[in-house]
Parts: sequence; C-alpha cells; structure tokens
Amino acid sequence: MKSRFITLPLLVIALAGCDKAKNLANEAASAVKERINSPANTSSGTSVDPELQKLVHQNAEGVIFRKDLPFPSRLKVRTTLRREISGRLFQTSAIDHKAETVKGTQITIRKLERDGGRVSHTLEQASFSVPSVDKKDGVAKLITDPLKQVAQSNKPVEFHLTGKNWKTNDHSEFRTAALSQQLSPVFEDLLVENALSPRRMWFSKRRLKVGDEIVASGESLPMLLTGDATGSLKLKLESFEAVEGHPCGVFSIKGNYTRKQFPDFEGVFTDEDVTIESGKIWLSLIHPLILRQEFNTIQTFKTGGQGGLSAHGQGTVKVSLLCSWKPL
Repeated sequence: MKSRFITLPLLVIALAGCDKAKNLANEAASAVKERINSPANTSSGTSVDPELQKLVHQNAEGVIFRKDLPFPSRLKVRTTLRREISGRLFQTSAIDHKAETVKGTQITIRKLERDGGRVSHTLEQASFSVPSVDKKDGVAKLITDPLKQVAQSNKPVEFHLTGKNWKTNDHSEFRTAALSQQLSPVFEDLLVENALSPRRMWFSKRRLKVGDEIVASGESLPMLLTGDATGSLKLKLESFEAVEGHPCGVFSIKGNYTRKQFPDFEGVFTDEDVTIESGKIWLSLIHPLILRQEFNTIQTFKTGGQGGLSAHGQGTVKVSLLCSWKPL
C-alpha cells in the first residue's frame, strides 16, 4: 500500500486551554465505550492494559492520537536512560585542558512523583561502565563518569510551585537553593520532558494509518523536543505496541536537530547537535506523551563553561530511554 505523506503543521494543533469542561467530559465518556482489536504486544511480550485500551480512538480508517482526555494531576514516573557512547571528550578549566577517548555505557535512572504543585525527584542510579579488558570474564567495569563534572547526589529533592515559580523545599543547603534559581525558568520543560506534564504540541484529530509519514519541524517540533530546539525529524508510523501496558503508536525516526541549554534535574545545561541515523519512538495513543525511544545517533555536545569546568564531546551514541508512567 502506498504510504501517505502528511505535513505535520497541518496535523498539529496547540492544546487549547480554553476548551470547555463539558466537551472534555463528553468526549472522554464516549471514548471509554470504544474498543478495538489491534496488535498490542511489545517485543518483550508486554500486552496492553485492557482499561487503557478502552480509551484508544481507532477504527478501520485509522487511529487518532488523543489529547482531549484530562491529564492526571498525581503521577509516578521512573525514567531509565541508557547511552552507549564512543567518541572523544575535551575538558577545559582555568588551569588545564585535556582530551580523552571515551567508550562505555552511561545509565541514569530517575524516580519522579507529582502531586499537583509538588514534584519530588530522586536520582536512583548514575553509573558509567567500560568494557572488560579481560575478554574471558566479560564483566564491565564501573568507573567515574567522565561526562559528569561533579558527583551526583542520590538525596531526594522536592520542588513546590509558589505563584508562577518552582522552588526547592530546602533553602538551607547551598545545592538545593542554587537549583531553585537555576531550574525555575526551565522547570516546565523538565516536567514535559519527564512525562509529568503533557506535550504542548500534538497531533490533530486526523486519523493515521500504518505507513503514514509526517515531518516535525519549525513550530511543530515541540511535540518531540522540549526547550530551544531547531531541526527536522521525519517519522513513519510502523505499528501499535504497548509500553508497560500503555498503548502506543510506534514510529521510525530519522533527522537532525540542534538544542541550546537543555537542562537536567541536577542543574546541568547542555548544547547539542544530534543526527538520528535510525531509530524508533513510542508515542502514547491516549495522552501527549513519549514513553520510549531507541536511537542510533551522531552527537556533538557542550556542557558547563560558566566559570568552571567545561566539557565538549563528539561521537556516536546509542540511546535507549524507557519511561514507566503510572497515575496515582
């Protein structure tokens, strides 16, 4: 079957804050009555949650990626990011400059909870391992992460919404007090990036079938990338699968993007230029969420440089991101 090519700006409509509650309720109620029979197994054998499957809006003409259902205000999210890196790293300080070859696997696991205007963040794991020198044992060796400028803390940090600003709960400690100042301007992007808030841009109500292609660029890019980003990403709907029971559309993806001052919960900001040579991305069928990514990329990045150690790297990175998303 010949695939249809659709320009994303025609598909994407900003989430309308002025939608009437009555319309939301009516559409949500009618959606609950819908049932479909479509492939819903991941490669790991996880089947779709029957209750979530009821909310999928699909018929013989295709599927609608929903954005009309009320987004939960209480959530528990765990993100597992795995990056297999092979490249060169350059570090510069006021007194030193060094370059080294980096080849290893970085794993970052975060636990997040949101209850309205309260967000809790815990770094559960931050590790970097390199291949074993002894090929017989094959056990990777844990080392200090060469990509991190300072040691990361596993202490939970709470953020509270005060007026229009997000602030940490403990200002007696320098680290958390500094985080309030650094992250407050970009905290909404962190919420979206970590599935604690819905994506600001999403698909329209036009139905998509397997084989349909779209391009995300310009004003439609925020459906895939948060922050100050430019570029063009081409997607093709390949199948329907579940991510830990959550129904998703699986797209192949490739393209290029540049992003400036992309933050994390430790207050580290990164500039990056990324080429996605190949990959897949799992987009929720019932909320504007990205729940899984598998990319083969070529990257150039820069972190730090604000009066301290700065790092600049380039190389190939195989990225795997899994988001476990649970309403409370």
